[in-house]
Amino acid sequence: MSKIFRFLFVAVFAAAFMSCDSDTKLIYPPAGVVNRVTDFYFFNDGKSFIYLSSNMNRRYDFGELVLMEIDDEGDLVYKNSLLVPSIAGKMTVSSDEKDVFVTTRDKHGVVRAKIAGKSGSYRLQYEKGTKGDYPDILKTKKEPYALALSEDESKLLVTHILNGELSVIDIEDWKVIKTSKLKFGVTEILYDKNSGYFLASHRSSGNISLIEARETLENFNVSVLQLPIDLPTKGFDVRSIKQSGDGELFYAVFQNSYNEDTYEYVYDEDTAPQIVTFRIEDKELKIVKTLTVAGNLGEMAVLPYSSETAASGEDTADDSDIAEESDEDEISDDDNSETDIVVKSAEDEETDEEETDDSDAAEAVENKTSQRIGDLIFVTVPSEEKVIIIDSARNSVRDEISYKDDKKDCKPYQIYAKSTGNTTGYLFVSCFQNDRAYIYSIDLMSEKVIEKIGVLE
Repeated sequence: MSKIFRFLFVAVFAAAFMSCDSDTKLIYPPAGVVNRVTDFYFFNDGKSFIYLSSNMNRRYDFGELVLMEIDDEGDLVYKNSLLVPSIAGKMTVSSDEKDVFVTTRDKHGVVRAKIAGKSGSYRLQYEKGTKGDYPDILKTKKEPYALALSEDESKLLVTHILNGELSVIDIEDWKVIKTSKLKFGVTEILYDKNSGYFLASHRSSGNISLIEARETLENFNVSVLQLPIDLPTKGFDVRSIKQSGDGELFYAVFQNSYNEDTYEYVYDEDTAPQIVTFRIEDKELKIVKTLTVAGNLGEMAVLPYSSETAASGEDTADDSDIAEESDEDEISDDDNSETDIVVKSAEDEETDEEETDDSDAAEAVENKTSQRIGDLIFVTVPSEEKVIIIDSARNSVRDEISYKDDKKDCKPYQIYAKSTGNTTGYLFVSCFQNDRAYIYSIDLMSEKVIEKIGVLE
């Protein structure tokens, strides 16, 4: 009898324990939480934006996709948000701004959200019929991170930061149709419309992966070519790769060599963090120029700038041409007092108009085109608590944003830029470890080129 009693007691205790365990409450993040922000997207309407809280510190049981708006007074207004699986990696938005794709490193997959409504009334939402806090996760290999859409946006390419695989997802059927192998530690992937290739950077390889992804009548084929980078100094930790505004060149940010035994970055005379400008020709990587800087580097953002000039008889200048002219003029890299951008001022425009009659002015307006000048390259330097601003045309550091004097700590790492005109745009900077993000407006024609307009925290 005692044995039966003991058995019943154990059974009841086990059932009670399992019931308590199943009723464990999930910890939901507050709406609009700023928690280890890893990515941004700014809409074409010039006022709406999304940021991705990754929950990298596992403070909650979810990450969050947050939609915000900059109102007419310049204030940041929360619109709505969606829970995403923790730990979120990166995101990408379709060109029609209808879909958002988010990777989840913890759950090893991808989720898709919808952007409904129109400018001023956008809403983030999941498909109807979604059960639970988010739809079923499309499973991939371990730790998906960076992602990019194909040119026709029928395929989503997802890279895996742990082992370096590449997953190809058919968006219409919403399934993984191909998995290939890259070098491990993929940090970023982008699509180059000029060549039709994808480029991927790696944190532990002195290579850039050149990826050809083609759909045939029978299959979807992926071929990978590793392009070595011949750096002037030692170093192979590529943290970010971006394309120039004209699509002709690429920029890569290299950290110092990393000692995996001591978990430290190696500083010596033979190694230096640097920004490398290169192009792809005949499936080969050719370095155009390099710029050595100080500190451990994070990610990078590119903001192209140009000026309105008469089209007749004037050729568009590219970065390399302007860089050569700058070298001849012996422009000093140490002149960091302000961003020195060559654009036509409003006064010059008025003077030009006074020198022409109405008919000439009308013809000039009709023939005006946007003349490319170069790119502003923003690079985060968390070790120095700053963002350095590089003028690609001069290949020199022109200015910086320092956080050392702020009352709150900021070690900037993730960064994003969006152009809104020839000389205007927005800059988003994430202080990843400090759970804070800064938003700046950029106007190269203004006396104050960069102005802080808000802080997310």
